[in-house]
Amino acid sequence: MKTKEFLGQLHAIDRDCCLLEKTAAILQWDQETNLPPEGVEERANQLALIEGLANERAADPQIGRFLEELGSKTENPSGDEALPPVERDFCRALRRRYDRAVKLPPGFAAAAARAESLSQAAWVEARRNNDFAAFVPHLKAMVDFARKRAEYWGFTGGAVYDGLLDAHEPGIAAEEIARLFGPLRERLSALLKRISAKNAAGLERGGDWAFLNQPYNTEQQARYSRDLMESLGFDLRRGRLDTSAHPFTTTLGFSDVRITTRYIEGNVLSAIFSTIHESGHAFYELDINPDLRGTCLAEGVSMGIHESQSRLWENVFGRSRAFWEYQFPRLKAVFPEQLREVTADAFYRAVNRAGPSLIRIEADELSYSLHIILRFELERRLFSGDLAVEDLPHAWRRSMKELLGIEPQTDAEGVLQDVHWSMGSFGYFPSYALGNLYGLQFLKKLRQDLPGYEEDIARGSFAAIRQWLRENIYTWGRRLDPADLLFKVTGENLSVSPFLEYIEAKYTELYGL
Repeated sequence: MKTKEFLGQLHAIDRDCCLLEKTAAILQWDQETNLPPEGVEERANQLALIEGLANERAADPQIGRFLEELGSKTENPSGDEALPPVERDFCRALRRRYDRAVKLPPGFAAAAARAESLSQAAWVEARRNNDFAAFVPHLKAMVDFARKRAEYWGFTGGAVYDGLLDAHEPGIAAEEIARLFGPLRERLSALLKRISAKNAAGLERGGDWAFLNQPYNTEQQARYSRDLMESLGFDLRRGRLDTSAHPFTTTLGFSDVRITTRYIEGNVLSAIFSTIHESGHAFYELDINPDLRGTCLAEGVSMGIHESQSRLWENVFGRSRAFWEYQFPRLKAVFPEQLREVTADAFYRAVNRAGPSLIRIEADELSYSLHIILRFELERRLFSGDLAVEDLPHAWRRSMKELLGIEPQTDAEGVLQDVHWSMGSFGYFPSYALGNLYGLQFLKKLRQDLPGYEEDIARGSFAAIRQWLRENIYTWGRRLDPADLLFKVTGENLSVSPFLEYIEAKYTELYGL
């Protein structure tokens, strides 16, 4: 009877924590989409209050006492073996959150949330005005808060960055990521150079891409984006599509998952692929087992696994020949003038055109991971003390030249292009490239189980794919750690091989290498 009572108390506290987190998410979503510029200061105070209350509730001493009674300790977080499996998973996830929350001093979470809100607003202005110097004080504050948070959690000295990574990708440290990224750095850079040489020599296959370099009405883009997400299976009764400076997905409730995109008149592909990408995130959140609803288990297990889904949908499905067999006539109906003389094959080659680019979210599938490696290496240096905030623009330009062979002319298209650092989200970037690796390992298994999945895509049918992903990945929520989920689905540990084999085969064929 005591066990049932303790679990009941823990679930009640956890529900409060989840509700507070979702309330903060609503305020953050509104800041990104609707907040008037003069509302930033007050919004920062609102978020500080909510985040402070959330951390206070997550650090409630009763949580520690009830977990102890259930046998859950830091060294044995799952608790008594007699507990039902889902409750053991619940205890493990709650223990992890409690151990983190209880180590933060009073007021820290609120102060960090307020600084993050102000920093994010400052980043928007700095990027708009190409003024890195104006953003430096805020970025220094974000680095300081991140460093202190990791140190409070027990990651000190050279392990500080490992603590930040662990918040996004539990169980993997910087050394392991560097080991995985080494082959990506070498082989993707070599492949990109071969393709760049072909492009420079005018030997690029596929012909003229001029049809992309013309105006595409943004209202029509918005109409197509909405139709596109619905055709993928997005239930608009449980979510919505809005616009923001930087596309993102946020979960405000079990049946309230919102995505954003951005529309650029001279770049029709931007909204298309950010819509597909963010829909992939949303599918994960919407298809978690409903029995986990309202608990800390009802969310993605890690950002790397999350990115495996968004990048699987965006690149592997969304940039496939089969996908555009179905979608191209629908896009052409929206933009008949711009696409009158364009074939589906030409469009397929256009959306897979490779070459160095300055902007990460506009990067092709091949070079994208190099953008992530750049950010990972800079973050490591930043938290090792080897790189000062003021020196980031120069370090960025030098790394871009080394990895991609190009150099930004402004900070807006360089160090200021991403929102993540303004929010204090250090250690997040590696998740994107890790997601590429996870995703291709999942695809290898999906192909075995659904050998006709490409024919389904060519018919515009994603039901079988969604069902496979739901049963194998989404339903688990946070019940399994990333490495355990990957092994459960594929029987393999994390590897770079499936991704490299896929990307090299695809671009060798596309470019006739």
